Amino acid sequence: MKKILLVNPPVYDFAAYDLWAKPLGLLYLSSLLKQQNINVMFFDYTDRHSPLLSREEKSNKYGCGHYIREEIQKPEVIKNIKRKFYRFGIPSDIAEKAFRQIDTPDIIIINSIMTYWYPGIKEIAAILKSIFPNTPRILGGIYATLCEEHAKSLEDITDIASGSLSSLNKIFAKYNIPASINNEFNYFPAPDYSFYNKLEYIAIRMSLGCPFNCTYCAQKYLNNKSYTSKTSDIIADEIYNLTGNGNIKNIAFYDDALLYKPNTGIKPLLKQFIRDHNFFHFHTPNGLHAKFLDLELAELMFNAKFINPRFSLESSDYKEQKNSDSKISNTEFAKSMKYLNAAGYKQGEYTAYLLIGIPGQNISAIKDSIHFVNDLGAKISLSEYTPIPHTKNWDNINNTYTEEPLCQNNTYFISQSKEYDKILDIKKLAKDLNNKL
Repeated sequence: MKKILLVNPPVYDFAAYDLWAKPLGLLYLSSLLKQQNINVMFFDYTDRHSPLLSREEKSNKYGCGHYIREEIQKPEVIKNIKRKFYRFGIPSDIAEKAFRQIDTPDIIIINSIMTYWYPGIKEIAAILKSIFPNTPRILGGIYATLCEEHAKSLEDITDIASGSLSSLNKIFAKYNIPASINNEFNYFPAPDYSFYNKLEYIAIRMSLGCPFNCTYCAQKYLNNKSYTSKTSDIIADEIYNLTGNGNIKNIAFYDDALLYKPNTGIKPLLKQFIRDHNFFHFHTPNGLHAKFLDLELAELMFNAKFINPRFSLESSDYKEQKNSDSKISNTEFAKSMKYLNAAGYKQGEYTAYLLIGIPGQNISAIKDSIHFVNDLGAKISLSEYTPIPHTKNWDNINNTYTEEPLCQNNTYFISQSKEYDKILDIKKLAKDLNNKL
């Protein structure tokens, strides 16, 4: 039986927080490989409850919390940022000891997420090469796809799997691994959480990809312009099985368009949970499309216990909405927030995402957006813009950011804005208004 080691790297950044963060792609991959009689081994550096750790960081009531961290020296290119830089995750010496205790895998697949987190990949690739010198080390995931040429420069990586999970098929063929991946998400089994010693939440998807094409988002590129979904009864079965019929209460949806086509998707799913009297706490870190919200759906979300549902507005400025994707108007957004109120949500119990730091963004427009959202009773969550390769906005980014992924870090990028002091004032405004809700 072939053996594959899946690894989720540590995070190198100014800040990181476990907001229902799991390497969901790796977990789906593990299930797909096990279906094909592959012996899967797994190591997640960001597992806050790993038995390898001598202490755990406390979680809030919804399962979120801080990672174990250590301050490290900032990379040269971002050394002028006046903030501390950290390595988040299981310490390197503990991880290395754990790797030395497992059987030699036939191949190693390393996950990647943010483009500017690649130093964590460099760290573990070197460690894995020293322990398993004859085992190919495959890099896949978001960074490997968006920054493929840069990823190829990492000296301890053997191969790059750029694209969706099916891009691994050529790797499997190359190394005689008897497995293949069907790219249709509706054929995917449930994600594999069997490796975790303790779970306070699960992350899951009803769909993969996005039917929209926002100028700042790379989902179309990452998923080969596809959008596929599973039926509500399949997702219900997956959630019941993964949570032990409700023993784990927190569910985080990773969908990019969870409310899309609600009558055949999210509505029947929530109706089943309500009918079964089996209630969870549902969370939506990726943001929801308010355009698809009606009173029935708002009531279902309230009764099924969607906690602080998060909606993507980005801006209330007409020009910025038009330049992005025109996915919602202010009138539609305001109407949707009223549905939430009618369903039972009080002011401050739902959130709107606004983008801040986009090159050329009008400062007064950001303030107007903040007041617009606040007047609707929504908490304001300011998402710092970061340049992402292969998006429509990417063409307007200068070479400093395109050549070095560390410069794509949101903390670094926004600090380079000529309006940085005004942006700090805007953050304070948003915080003050949130505190009054």
